[in-house]
Amino acid sequence: MKRIILIISLLTFALQGFSQQNFDHIDEPEYIGEAVYVKNDGISLPLEKQSVQIKSKANASMYIIGIGKVKSKMVIKGATSPVVIPSNEPVTFIVKSFDNKSDPLSIVSVVKFETTKKERKFQIAEVGTFSGGSTGNEDFVAYQAKKFKDSSYKLSINRMEHGEYGILVSNPNALNNSNTIIACFSVQ
Repeated sequence: MKRIILIISLLTFALQGFSQQNFDHIDEPEYIGEAVYVKNDGISLPLEKQSVQIKSKANASMYIIGIGKVKSKMVIKGATSPVVIPSNEPVTFIVKSFDNKSDPLSIVSVVKFETTKKERKFQIAEVGTFSGGSTGNEDFVAYQAKKFKDSSYKLSINRMEHGEYGILVSNPNALNNSNTIIACFSVQ
């Protein structure tokens, strides 16, 4: 009986060691805003970097009578990202920030894009004459974050559905984010 308990305890201990990835060998991404996907085998894969274009569009009534809505969207060229991540399993990203002293929820956003044949889009704001303004935060993806090394965060997401996604790091100290870069990936 003691032998069986000993074997079960050793197996449990060994399985716990295998289930927790060791991230010590993974380097931080080089530049602020860059992100890497950490595969289950511990290898890191850089995400696609794309420049964001901001487009605003008003509906017809806004032009005709001055009453209506204006929507602003982040637009990225290309229908899909070449970086593909498997769906329905936990994923881990390492994201480089300015430092890792801020709450990551205030500066790092994981967004799900709407896709067309030529581009990926994410609505960032909508303003209406009578309805006021709102942000497009309903397509933000929830994550858990921990500090990683000197100035990065380790983001963990339990499960991701099929689709196109991006990780955006904003600078709370910047006056102008005119040339925004987003790290993109596809979940399939």
